[in-house]
Amino acid sequence: MRRVSWASSMVLALAASTPASAQTLTQDQFLADVLASHPGIAAAEAAVTAAAGMRRQAGVVDNPVLSWEREDPEAAPRQDTWRVDWRLPFDGRRHRVAAGTASLAASSSELEAARLGIRIEMRSLFASWYLATEREAVLVAQLERTRELAEWLRARAEQGEAAGVEARRLELELEVLEREAVAARAVARSARAAVASWSGLVTDEVRPVRPVLSPPPSTAEVSGRPDLAALSHRVAELEARYRLSRRFLEPPGLSVGWMELHDGQQRFEGPVIGVAWPVPLFDRNQGNREAGKAGVDRARAEWEAARRHAAAQANAALAAYSDLYRASGSERRDGLDAEIVGAVFAAFEAGEASLTDVLDASRSTVDVKLSRLDTYSRAIDAERELEAALGGPILPGGSS
Repeated sequence: MRRVSWASSMVLALAASTPASAQTLTQDQFLADVLASHPGIAAAEAAVTAAAGMRRQAGVVDNPVLSWEREDPEAAPRQDTWRVDWRLPFDGRRHRVAAGTASLAASSSELEAARLGIRIEMRSLFASWYLATEREAVLVAQLERTRELAEWLRARAEQGEAAGVEARRLELELEVLEREAVAARAVARSARAAVASWSGLVTDEVRPVRPVLSPPPSTAEVSGRPDLAALSHRVAELEARYRLSRRFLEPPGLSVGWMELHDGQQRFEGPVIGVAWPVPLFDRNQGNREAGKAGVDRARAEWEAARRHAAAQANAALAAYSDLYRASGSERRDGLDAEIVGAVFAAFEAGEASLTDVLDASRSTVDVKLSRLDTYSRAIDAERELEAALGGPILPGGSS
């Protein structure tokens, strides 16, 4: 191989370290497929449906009770009584409905929180798959370049143009790279298997597309977090139940009916009217009132603590993501590392550089590519943390 053609081929190999593939999968395509059928979302939706049923049941008036009784002793007239018993609907139904409404709102917010959590989890899986695939591609490309260099040196050594010790030295470098490539391939396959367990779009022929980082927002506003909204609705639910517990007078129960007496010769009949009203002489619901008040106070304190923690988390996540976002976009111009290594290869062919210089330059190329991936990986992690802290996807120029 001519010197110029060898150096040129190495530059081209460095510039195209990632193999091309006709089949690709974007993060948005993956998320749309997963979120459409995720069982965790289905479970949260079922909880909303259950809360809606409880809310509806809270507003239903109690059914009347229809009864019939017969007394037929041997030495007395037979007595038949038809009666309808019904408790008046003044039993704090308004507070029960308010509690049910708050519970339904909390379940709806918890559904949104579940969707957000699952979305973040799936984004993490997809990013891990992409990063593992890229690391494998970088190491495999480096392995192939080193093999080509070893074969070229071996051919030159056979022709007496190079020392055989250089070719044997490359054998050690090849073994190290082979082991690194095998480890990277195992991680990539494991990541792909994890992603494939959630989506049928993931196959052996599909390669992930690099997820695009969203520009950091200008502020870290947490008022839209669904988990905080759920806590707020739970506070409202407890407040409604506490108001219900403050009642100690129960509504009266009314009875209306008809009674007949018959002794075989004569028949007597007439209406039956009754009232039953519990008297709060001993049980005035004191314990439930105290427990309800304490429950409300505790829920309010927990909500305030969660709000402050969320604000601190969001500010910290925004600061970290802003720095990593800038760092991930500050890479050197494309092809610069390939040009440097190509120049070292050309100098080596011309006898102006040693094999150590070539290996150092080649290793530096791998290190810088992996370093860029590490920076991007940290930025992806920070973006997910910020999304979780804000309670929703990041919108440019806003919060979430």
